[in-house]
Amino acid sequence: MLARCWILVPLLVCHGQRLKEYNLWVCPHCERGVKVADVTDLSCEAQTSDDGIEWPWVKKAMKNFLTNLRLPPGQRALEHEVERLLALASAPLKGDCYLGIIALGFFAYHFMDTSERQNFIRTTVFGGVTFQKTVPLSYWDVYASGWPIFGLLAIAAETVQNDLQLQSLLQGEQPDVGLTGIDLGPRNCDFPGGPASKEDQRFMMALEKNLRGSDWLNGDEPSPPLPLRTTLEYLAQTSYRKCSWGRAAAYFAAAETLLSGNSVVSLAVWNSTKALVALGEHNLDGCEPNMTVYHEMQSVWPFWQILGRLEKRGLYDQAPDFTAALRPPPALPEAVRLKWQHLLHARHLKVEGKRLPMQAARPQEWGACLDDKADRAHIALSADLAQIDGLIVTLQSSVSSSANATKLCFHTFVLEQQKDFIVKGLTCAFGDAFETLDMEDHGQVLGAFTLHGQARLLIHRLDPARIWSEVGLNLTRPGAVMVGETDLSNSLRSDTGNLGALHNFARFSLHQLLPDLSRVVYLDEDVVVKGDLVELFQVPMRTERGAPGTVAAVQRSNQPLKTYVDVLQPAVPQWLPSEAPSFNAGVMVIDLERWRQRHASQLIAEWIAMNARRRLWLHGSQPPLLLLFHDEVVSLHWSWNVDGLGHRLNYPKNVLNEAKAEHQTLMSFSFFSFFQDA
Repeated sequence: MLARCWILVPLLVCHGQRLKEYNLWVCPHCERGVKVADVTDLSCEAQTSDDGIEWPWVKKAMKNFLTNLRLPPGQRALEHEVERLLALASAPLKGDCYLGIIALGFFAYHFMDTSERQNFIRTTVFGGVTFQKTVPLSYWDVYASGWPIFGLLAIAAETVQNDLQLQSLLQGEQPDVGLTGIDLGPRNCDFPGGPASKEDQRFMMALEKNLRGSDWLNGDEPSPPLPLRTTLEYLAQTSYRKCSWGRAAAYFAAAETLLSGNSVVSLAVWNSTKALVALGEHNLDGCEPNMTVYHEMQSVWPFWQILGRLEKRGLYDQAPDFTAALRPPPALPEAVRLKWQHLLHARHLKVEGKRLPMQAARPQEWGACLDDKADRAHIALSADLAQIDGLIVTLQSSVSSSANATKLCFHTFVLEQQKDFIVKGLTCAFGDAFETLDMEDHGQVLGAFTLHGQARLLIHRLDPARIWSEVGLNLTRPGAVMVGETDLSNSLRSDTGNLGALHNFARFSLHQLLPDLSRVVYLDEDVVVKGDLVELFQVPMRTERGAPGTVAAVQRSNQPLKTYVDVLQPAVPQWLPSEAPSFNAGVMVIDLERWRQRHASQLIAEWIAMNARRRLWLHGSQPPLLLLFHDEVVSLHWSWNVDGLGHRLNYPKNVLNEAKAEHQTLMSFSFFSFFQDA
């Protein structure tokens, strides 16, 4: 029966087209194809298909298929599972188990005849596009899903190479381009710059001996991994290469050795293994632009065999705590102290002493919002005319959710010429609940108001020249953000809005704009607040290990630092932990005193200037914060920033119910309706 399964080809070609359309599983906050697992169930263990497909059974049957593939026909077990898998692959598939559908496609590939296989692997989503378009996830996420994707790729690659030996029989029949128009001509990433070196030959022989052909597939116990010394020697000997597929194989081999060589997998080993896999992925997919899966299948290096054997070991089930494992060890107080000592000493700076508050007389009605003497919680926002709707909702939701709104002081920063329009908009929205307080000219404060007779709202003057100057930028024409002769405005925009807008950079100057405050909560103007901001304002500014922190924010364990900054680029001047979690700066507590004392804005300005020269990131004002504070951020409970609403549609109801701050990345009807419902 299996020999007659070539009839699956027309059906699977249709599947390839359908999969291309289905392939929308990308991070909406990322540009240029950054891959993040997000909150989807990668393993498909918790999902039931609309067609009643038992995806956990499919995964298990796929693993059994790989184990039995190289055995003689008489020794193969569970062949009835193969027939059932073929039946599934032949039928139209529905459901959200994308990795399961991909696995079925690579499985069925082995039952096509030679000419159909070549056409299929070159012109569909299974081979004619980049790995990112086939599986828009990081290699680690694919591995951690438990699906044997790399094992299936490894045996498919062997078939592709065997078929290419019959090239003369297929001459003129193979297309010249892949599914998306990518040139399928030969590439030279196996040995960039020339023929294989002696180091390449020695390392390849070591890998072949270690893998023993296809023995890595057979049996329940995989063969031992390659000795770590062999791998490290090869990496050291080939360090002159920017990237190569041999180095990719070496990084994957080192990851396998490290992970399988420990009876108990610690968090340190888990995170180190992830970093090695990321380096291998960078070498494999980043060697040349538009590198398709088909190109990689022709390589002489067994990188997918190594990853396939790692999948077979099943060590992803041994993570001590999968969520915690994505986080690095918290910073020690001494490490944080030494970091700042080095940063400041290298710039001939020192930690400044604590500033004394101004002794000038304060207006009685609202003066308590200008310093720390009163028991108030200070919240900073910055908005322009286009953001007034969001500002209204953020203010209303904050007051409504507070147990004692009289303790809230809002500081809203606006351009002076836009102040009257914004005040009229607030008056229209709040009606009698928005009252103006008497005030004389008070420098940077343009107006003082009360909300619902309880919270105080001060509107401050925002000086563009001062903001741009603080971070080393200058404004030469409307819409331009200049560093020297370089305009960064285009690189600071994304599908979530203009991340390079003046108001996004105002948070870097709060230490000057609010000179007599020692702490402030910063909110983006697209946040619906459902918790008490007084509670947030009073959070202890210490990390888990007691290190002092400058900022507190919700950490994104599933979106590491490498999501936002090209930490593997040689231009990065210092080592950065690629797997350190990022954080979203739309809801932050900032220790303004510590910020002032350590000249944080000057250091941020240096990162921004470096980005203009070396293009380390594309995401506006957030990456500089990550680069400076990633190792000392005080982790807030996740409920204080449930972000991406407007983009993400799959948050569980319990997450939304428990949220204390809903961050609307795109303003939606439900966002504005909050004010009407309140």
